Amino acid sequence: MNTRVRSWLILLGTLFLCQGCAFISVDLAGIMQIQPLEERVIKPGTAEKVLVVEVLGFISTTQSRDALLPKQGTFERLEAVLEMAEKDKNIKGVILRIDSPGGGYTASDLVFNRIRAYRQAKDIPVVACITESGTSGAYMVALCADHIIALPSAVVGNVGVILPSVSLEGLMDKLGIDNQTITSGKFKDTGNPLRDMTEEDKAILTDIVLEFHRNFIKRVTELRPVTEEDLAIITDGRVMTATAGQGYHLIDEVGYYEDALAKIQSLTGVDDPTVVLYRRKGENIGGFYSWP
Repeated sequence: MNTRVRSWLILLGTLFLCQGCAFISVDLAGIMQIQPLEERVIKPGTAEKVLVVEVLGFISTTQSRDALLPKQGTFERLEAVLEMAEKDKNIKGVILRIDSPGGGYTASDLVFNRIRAYRQAKDIPVVACITESGTSGAYMVALCADHIIALPSAVVGNVGVILPSVSLEGLMDKLGIDNQTITSGKFKDTGNPLRDMTEEDKAILTDIVLEFHRNFIKRVTELRPVTEEDLAIITDGRVMTATAGQGYHLIDEVGYYEDALAKIQSLTGVDDPTVVLYRRKGENIGGFYSWP
């Protein structure tokens, strides 16, 4: 259960025991709302700012409630962050902190395009800093940056698309369970786990996966200085260390937050900027390597 909700429930129980049958009025609606974002200062400096934008965990567009509290998906939260950032004329650059194994193809594409649109509209540089994992869709997001740094212990790459699928047909046969799915067309239930795929089913889904993969690789070749030799390795979808990723031109530098800050200062020409991030009320105070 969410820590904040648990604290409220304990408080309510304590008050109930203390007050007997007295009626207690508590604004539960308030704690069930998504709290506003607040600016948190990581490093104080001049009036000019560098904003840390966080892409953390599984990348999704939207999410439902977590226990009693509403929870935002990656893209929803990013929208709120950048809408707030667009109102601050003192932001001169962005450090994109990434710690994610990827996620949905659509969600990753939306996050990539939203950050790129903000960067172009504000005409400011973006430096990506991969702290632990920047693979698959998370690496796609990193491609929107002018410069990509990864910690020595980080993993990157895993460029590709996956469509998981299982078949329960053999198990159902053993249990005496029949698949009685009714479809409006021959391929309407392609991928249905209640039956084995036919070769035609596999061909249809493979075409989809390969088209998305080609689009991903096209983005890599357009935005990174990769060679044909690099692509021969990158396109097989392997995960690699930051050092290997630098060797195959997936990233520019192996380093830390301080290196990302030095690079963004170089690109912006701003000395001693104030570094900020946006967190919601009730979330961790902040720090570059912390999670909300």
